[in-house]
Amino acid sequence: MSQELNDLAEAIIAYQKKYDKTDGEMAFGSRISVEKYHAIKSGELMPTSDEQTSLKSLIASKPN
Repeated sequence: MSQELNDLAEAIIAYQKKYDKTDGEMAFGSRISVEKYHAIKSGELMPTSDEQTSLKSLIASKPN
C-alpha cells in the first residue's frame, strides 16, 4: 500500500471513530459505492483523483 493511500485510509478511520460514522454513511457522503469505499479503506484499491478529493473533502468537514 502506498504511503498516500495509507495516510488517506488512516484519516478515514480516525474520522469515522471521532464522529461515529458507519461505512455506509461515509460512502454515501463521499458518493462512492460501499464496496469501493471498503476497498479504498482497506488499501486494496487506489481511489481516482475525484474519489480522493471527495473523501478528503468529507473528512475535512464536520458532520451535520
